Amino acid sequence: MRNIPEGLYSISAGNFEAIHTPVMKEVKSKEYVYYGELNLYPQLLIELYDTSAMHHTAVQAIKDGIFGEGIETIGNEYMNGTGETLDDIFEKIALDYTLFQGYALNVIWNKEGNRIAEIYHLPMANVRSGKMNEEDTIDTYHYSSDWKNTRKYKPVEYKAFDPTDNKGDNASQIFYFYNYTPGNDYYPLPAYVGAVNDIDLDARVSRFHNANISNGLAPSMFVQFRNGIPTPDERRTIYDEIQNTFAGEDNAGRAFISFSEPGKELQVTPIENANTDLYGTIEERIASRILTAHRITSPSLLGISNGSGFSSVADEIKVAYAHFEGTVIEPKRKKILTSLGYILKLYGLNVSLEVQPSVIEITETKIEE
Repeated sequence: MRNIPEGLYSISAGNFEAIHTPVMKEVKSKEYVYYGELNLYPQLLIELYDTSAMHHTAVQAIKDGIFGEGIETIGNEYMNGTGETLDDIFEKIALDYTLFQGYALNVIWNKEGNRIAEIYHLPMANVRSGKMNEEDTIDTYHYSSDWKNTRKYKPVEYKAFDPTDNKGDNASQIFYFYNYTPGNDYYPLPAYVGAVNDIDLDARVSRFHNANISNGLAPSMFVQFRNGIPTPDERRTIYDEIQNTFAGEDNAGRAFISFSEPGKELQVTPIENANTDLYGTIEERIASRILTAHRITSPSLLGISNGSGFSSVADEIKVAYAHFEGTVIEPKRKKILTSLGYILKLYGLNVSLEVQPSVIEITETKIEE
């Protein structure tokens, strides 16, 4: 830490790096392939999901659309010893697929190796791929409940899904499904990858406004004392008193009273915020980019009103959701059900999987003038 003499100002700048497309790299000392530079890219995606309100809502809307009313006929079938039903697993898969564009299952074969006995959902973020063999296939996957602390939560190796080698120690396998992404042989990239920096910015802007209100990090006034220079301890006391009296949302609107002799008056100069319009412009851009990345054509699907030109909100939502269902929901649902159907066939449920789409019911109340 630098030693700053009393009475001098010290200014430092922080570096905020943009989020780059993750690098999938093989490390010689590891049996698994890194998912991002620090092997924590899925955890970053979860953080973005948890901190950006618009992104979170968009992901939930897509997940809910994929799940619909659940899988018809067999949705209530129990799939494992913990009592999870097929719909329970399907709903978790739908969220993982929306967040990561892939999902993972732990399938356990019976002793004879002729049928899957149990199916468990695995959090996609907790699975890492083993390295490809000479035939460009993956033999193993690795699971850890916390990749930030692999010393405590040591990765466990599992056999990659293989119906022809599924007995003994290989009876418990990991089925890892993801969308093809050019240039990536091990892991998927999310469908919204082009907007991850905008999603991060959305969270940062929210935190900035919160800090601005709570802590007064963006100054709104300049206070100048003209009755001499106090000692360092006195300066700290005066500063603390002003902060405690006027900073924060609970102290807004308080009166500022000063007693002074002529020529020694306290001088308070307001500082105009030059970025007021900028924040509005940034937030509009953020919203547009996030919606575009998720292919949501109308903000009304997320409960955001806009001047669309429709005669009613109901008409806009119906048209937008029909487009959303056909271009976003159904293609994702189809890929999930096709891959999941293959696993269920080996489980003994050889049926065509159908999902009843959600029905949006909109009622409008007319207000008479």
